[in-house]
Amino acid sequence: MIAPTELSTSRTMRLALKELREILRDRRTIMTLILMPLLLYPLLGVLVKRGLLSSLESIGDTPFRLAVETEEEAKLVGHQLVAGQLLLPQESATREKTSPISELTAAVGKHRPMVTFFVPTSASSLEAEVRRGHADVAIRIVRSSDSDQSFRCTLLYRPDSQLSVDARSYILKRLRALNDHHIKNTLKHHEIAVHLPAEISEYTVASESGRPSPMVTFIPLVLVLMTMTGAVYPAIDLTAGERERGTMEILISAPVSRMTLLAGKFVAVLVVALLTASINMISMFATLFTLGLDSAVLGDSALRTIPLVMFMMLVFAGFFSAVLLSITSIARSFKEAQAYLIPLMLISLTPGMFSLMPDLKMGTFLAVTPLVNIVLTGRDLLQGNFNLLLFTIVILSTTFYGVFALAVAARIFGSDSVLYGSSGSWTQLLRRTDTLQQEVDPSTAAFTLAIVFPLFIVIGNIPGRIGQEYSLGLPSVLLLNICVFLTVFVAVPAVVTRLSNVSLVSGLSLHLRFPLISCLAAILFGISMWAILFELNLVMGIASRTDALRRMLETLVDDLEKTPLSIKLTALALAPAICEELFFRGFLQNSLRRHYSAAIAVAASAVLFGLFHILVRDSLFIERMIPSSIMGIILGITLERSGSVFPGMLLHTIHNGLLLCVVHYKTQLEQLGVGLEQRSHLPPEWLTATFFVAIAAAYLLWRTKPVEQCSPASGIRESVG
Repeated sequence: MIAPTELSTSRTMRLALKELREILRDRRTIMTLILMPLLLYPLLGVLVKRGLLSSLESIGDTPFRLAVETEEEAKLVGHQLVAGQLLLPQESATREKTSPISELTAAVGKHRPMVTFFVPTSASSLEAEVRRGHADVAIRIVRSSDSDQSFRCTLLYRPDSQLSVDARSYILKRLRALNDHHIKNTLKHHEIAVHLPAEISEYTVASESGRPSPMVTFIPLVLVLMTMTGAVYPAIDLTAGERERGTMEILISAPVSRMTLLAGKFVAVLVVALLTASINMISMFATLFTLGLDSAVLGDSALRTIPLVMFMMLVFAGFFSAVLLSITSIARSFKEAQAYLIPLMLISLTPGMFSLMPDLKMGTFLAVTPLVNIVLTGRDLLQGNFNLLLFTIVILSTTFYGVFALAVAARIFGSDSVLYGSSGSWTQLLRRTDTLQQEVDPSTAAFTLAIVFPLFIVIGNIPGRIGQEYSLGLPSVLLLNICVFLTVFVAVPAVVTRLSNVSLVSGLSLHLRFPLISCLAAILFGISMWAILFELNLVMGIASRTDALRRMLETLVDDLEKTPLSIKLTALALAPAICEELFFRGFLQNSLRRHYSAAIAVAASAVLFGLFHILVRDSLFIERMIPSSIMGIILGITLERSGSVFPGMLLHTIHNGLLLCVVHYKTQLEQLGVGLEQRSHLPPEWLTATFFVAIAAAYLLWRTKPVEQCSPASGIRESVG
């Protein structure tokens, strides 16, 4: 027998292949999306190269900036450079070609008759001036005792800066010409001892920012244009085009859910967008390498840049494919869809320009801002600035926004207003039905998740900041943290539930009638799972990571020890348990259960539950993912077997409370041989006992039968779970 998930996946892929064949069969699509980049980029490359040559000719008189330690050294080096300049052939600067890019810089070397010297402040070293880009080259001089005009110097330059490399070449050329001239004169007069005027050594200095090249900041903006251009036409054709051709009714009447239908269209749009962007990138990189402009644009890190660009291309294409499908789903024709998308393209260029702003730094707020987050993340990745926490937040939030956009498209696409004449509307997403519903539909749940995740990230740190600003104690901060949980995990789903005309009792699984045996199973799980998961954390955790977490939370642990146990149990055990169970199980899992099997609903809510628990203050601890997800699975099964969130709340509260008690009474536990500070494992007797208790709890939960609940809409009794 074929599983429903396998059947749905098979249908999705068949729909995607069908849509791809229809799109790629159009010659206009092939010409516009595939052949044009192959012809356009070589032509643009030649024009850009000629433009750079012309611009370099016009700015050739700009002097190099040289840093020296004293004014006397500036005069000495300046005198030697002038002497070397007089010894150079007039055409030598234009005849040197060490690489293709030197063709562009030759014009500069030909017209630079001078340099500017400056002496750094006492607080700044020569290396620092070069690293920050204040100086193109720094010269450290050691005077020789043989002659006042003879010296040894070390050149400090940045090999990843073309201007710094040019300045180095400028200095070396003139000093070497002076040395060669001196050697010839010395040999001519049969001198035995030769003392060169300038003995030269070199020292490379890494740039402070570590960026491959300033030009890579343009790549996120280019990706915005490429992926959106590639996704626009197929998104319009597969939504508004279906309606204009009169084939939408046939699709909607097929025995396929709207979400499956939109998933197939999403895959088709994504493939075309990736194909178009890939051809654009291949043509662009090939043009750069052919014309010798790769080092100017990508620096010395082309091999590292290309895989990052491919990954970013996938993220951009997925985001735009989902967003464009949701927008074009409400259009009645090609013309109307184009009218919707032109403002979107203009708006999207603004976040794309953010990649060109070096002073704009990625933060928690920007990490959850749609499109801005992936643009800034792409810029930081290409510059070598990688932050795992912010990167994870960006990927998760973008994924949630994409799922939400597809859910919106699935709800709008094929609705009666779109099928039979009138235009669709975004208000359909929030329109209340006439009859009272039992659960929130998955598209609305996706919308809520897209709100809750960024809201949790943004306001989660507010209590701590308020505590620092007003010098509040930890008990006050913990009470404020309860308000955060109530706002994010209770108020938001409750408001969405009521706006969707769904009963709060059934929509949040707040049924008061549930099997008492499920409460006994929850209690047994609560008193056993804390030890099992604690041991699992020790096995999976890395010592260095745990030590880092301990150092990060050192002051918090000290304050927790002074906080009354009752406040800790209320703020860190009871409140999170009630709020999280209400959202992840009562709201989210219950909504998924409307269209998916129990296994899918439990697994999805458990994974999301684990993702929310890997964020610890300002750090990311992936090690918590598996233990938290296991706990989420047990809580999800408890909801399925009991039909109510209250047994899960009881289980969750006991689990959190026992962990807090273990930390609170750690001194007494150390006297029993359990040294938590030294990461000692729990006594084998404890683990054995808790394992058998967990087995007993699982048996009781398996024997639990859901209680029939009364529908508030019709009074009909129905089985929950």
